[in-house]
Amino acid sequence: MCKRVLVLDMGNVLISYDTEAILRRQGVTDKADMALFQQIIFDSDVWQNLDRGTAEKTEFIPLIQKLPPHLANLAEDMLLKHIFAESYMPPIPQTEELVRRAHEKGIPIYLLSNAGQDFYQYSKGIPALRYFTGTFISSDYHLLKPEREIYETFFRTFSLAPSDCVFVDDMQRNIDGAKNCGMDGICFNAAREDIAVLYRKLAEKGIIL
Repeated sequence: MCKRVLVLDMGNVLISYDTEAILRRQGVTDKADMALFQQIIFDSDVWQNLDRGTAEKTEFIPLIQKLPPHLANLAEDMLLKHIFAESYMPPIPQTEELVRRAHEKGIPIYLLSNAGQDFYQYSKGIPALRYFTGTFISSDYHLLKPEREIYETFFRTFSLAPSDCVFVDDMQRNIDGAKNCGMDGICFNAAREDIAVLYRKLAEKGIIL
C-alpha cells in the first residue's frame, strides 16, 4: 500500500537553521567565537528544555554572562529581545512549493517538531503551514524527538497509523526514532540539499508529487 501521509520536521525542512550562518550574518567570523557561542548557547540544556517546554528564556541569562562582552550583547539581543526563529530562521521556498503540491493532491500533511512555545508567534510567518492538516509541537507535550513517547503520542493525537506515514527530518537520529516506532522516514536538509532529491525519495516511498 502506498503511504499517503506526509509528516515534516520544521528546522532545515520548512525553515533554515544554520547556527554558523546565523552568527556570520551577525558579524561573528572568528571560529573560536563561533565555537564558544555554539557550546554555551545552542548546545545548552536551556535550549533543549525550551523545546521540551520546561524552561523559560530568562534561564539564558546566566549562560549569556559566561560569554565575552561582544558575544554577550549579541546573545542578549538574539535570545531575549527577539523571537529567535522569527528573526533568524527564514522559510525555505522550495519546501513551501513541495507542501503546496502535496496539499493539492489531497495528501494529509502534519508537522512534528521540537519547538518551544514561541512557535505560536513565529509560525504565522511560515507560509507553508497554511497547508497542514495538523501540527504537533514538542513543548506542548514536554517531550522531545527522538524519544519513543513523542512519536507514539503524535500517532495517538491524530489517529494515524505509523505505517501510513513518511517522516522528513534533517537529523538521522530523529528518523531512526521514527523507524523504531514503525514510521518510515527520510533524512533531508532542505537548507543544504537540492529539493529534487526529496521529491525523488518521497516518490520511492509512495508519495508522488
